[in-house]
Amino acid sequence: MSQQTQTVSTETALRVVADPCRRSILTQLIDSEETVVTTDTLVDRINPENPPPKTTATHADPLLIDVHHTHLPKLADANLIEYDPRTKTIRYTPNERVERVLQFVTEELE
Repeated sequence: MSQQTQTVSTETALRVVADPCRRSILTQLIDSEETVVTTDTLVDRINPENPPPKTTATHADPLLIDVHHTHLPKLADANLIEYDPRTKTIRYTPNERVERVLQFVTEELE
């Protein structure tokens, strides 16, 4: 078996999908045909009806800040993504358990 399987505990899977923003992020990453996406592209996709304003020195998009400082680090800590804050790129690491929990939560509980 050449594909490396990663184990994520049930508790970690539940903690990760508990937040609606992380559910949106995971759904976008799972459904994306791209292997690597940027944080800007990801934020545009999870918030399409409310595009972020152009950032300036005095104003930055709160969702982008929250994604960058909270949600992506939590997903990286759970080993579900590779996140490079320097290049602002994200690569999803497939995980069957997390995907099943995500599917259950979005289909049965939302």
